[in-house]
Amino acid sequence: MLNKNQSNHRCPCRVVDAQRITPHMQRLTFHGAGLRDFPDEHPAQWVKVILPGRNGGVQSNRAYTIRRFVRSSGFMEIDFALHGDGGPLSNWAATAMIGEEIELAGPRPGHRIDFAVRQYLLIGDPTSLPAISAILEALPFSMDARVFVEVAGPEEEQALDSYAKTDICWLHSGLELPGTSGQLELTIQSMAPDLDDCQVWLAGESFMVRAIRTYLLTDRGLNPSRIDSKGYWKMGAADHRDGSGTT
Repeated sequence: MLNKNQSNHRCPCRVVDAQRITPHMQRLTFHGAGLRDFPDEHPAQWVKVILPGRNGGVQSNRAYTIRRFVRSSGFMEIDFALHGDGGPLSNWAATAMIGEEIELAGPRPGHRIDFAVRQYLLIGDPTSLPAISAILEALPFSMDARVFVEVAGPEEEQALDSYAKTDICWLHSGLELPGTSGQLELTIQSMAPDLDDCQVWLAGESFMVRAIRTYLLTDRGLNPSRIDSKGYWKMGAADHRDGSGTT
């Protein structure tokens, strides 16, 4: 369990690598000696990325999910979804240079995997991919995982690795923003996935998350303890917050 001091820990870091994973996903690798003091408890933990401003102030900060963390050597990877909406962190990440210095604050709790269940259902849009990837990599051989992700097109699909037996369904939003087309909601309802002995992880655009959560809880009778859902962003709202991280 994180205590208050751990969750508010701030660490100076610098960019040591930048890689475009897909046309709209940028992976930055950070290194900082202070990262060795960050707790590493569960996948899908998130941190605040803080851009320094003038005279020691803060230019901008947003919450992002940790994609991969090597605590022993102080390296952390964060994948930034490039929304194209003019957001300060998204714009910075798209052109970040090796050697640039920022601060990371956190981390906040991630997803506690229930190793007693038989299967996992993971649902989201591009902002959820770092967390989905991290959760999948932590699942054991004994589990089955079904994954539903909406991205703009085939070029935005990523390789998702897991020890678990995994069935992945990619949806393409075309000219609409992924997570806002309604396809995820309709697909989940039409496919009526098996929820017996299942844990659900759901994240992305706030309206989409709320609609699928309501369907699973109300129409399908899923026990609320069996779903971990997060509205990472909201269509038309800047820096939306629902008490969870965002990418």
